[in-house]
Amino acid sequence: MQTGRGFVQIKTLTAVVLCLLAVVGAAYLLSRGTPTKTPPPDTYGTSEYTDSTYHFSFWYPSALQITATTTEDETGFPGGVVVETLQIGSMGGTSIVVVDSITHTITDEPSNHASPIAQTKYFYDSASGQWMVAFPQGITNGNSSATTTANVSKTTISGLVMLPSGRRFDTTIIPLSTARFLVISDGGGSSFTSQLAQTVAQTGASIDTSTQAAALQAEAAAYANE
Repeated sequence: MQTGRGFVQIKTLTAVVLCLLAVVGAAYLLSRGTPTKTPPPDTYGTSEYTDSTYHFSFWYPSALQITATTTEDETGFPGGVVVETLQIGSMGGTSIVVVDSITHTITDEPSNHASPIAQTKYFYDSASGQWMVAFPQGITNGNSSATTTANVSKTTISGLVMLPSGRRFDTTIIPLSTARFLVISDGGGSSFTSQLAQTVAQTGASIDTSTQAAALQAEAAAYANE
């Protein structure tokens, strides 16, 4: 009887040891197969807004409200049609206008705008694969009236081109594609508009978290200094 009982105890102990080894082994393999996640950057008091209709996002001061308005305006930006306006905060603050253009062209001032600001026109040249710029109302601010390649040196955190504009106050034009543009500007009442523009990204874009953190911090600082 003693021999049988000892045999049973040995078998039980062996089973426990094997079970423990299996658990430890599984935990080890699981830890090796789980990628280390980079913690999200500090948002510095800003929130992300995602436009599910036109597939872009941007960051804005969390204290502000966003009002979206759909429209179909063919006069505000010749060559394109305004399909949506996002007002960030009160009127006179930063706004984002979505402009669709089947001709791959946008002009930053309406044809009947007040002088002395001249229109600036951008269009995509499919032959060269480049954005081009023209000043249809002639020489302004030292710019030649001839058509030339656009300045594409400035980009958002996701790599979207930020085209400069001579439009009133602080304005940036961002092509989401060759047929869709964002016009980001203020009515003279915001100082963080250019920083907000830098945070624009297409939905699903891969973004360097260090670049994003720097952009959000700059935007928050500009807003705090208003």
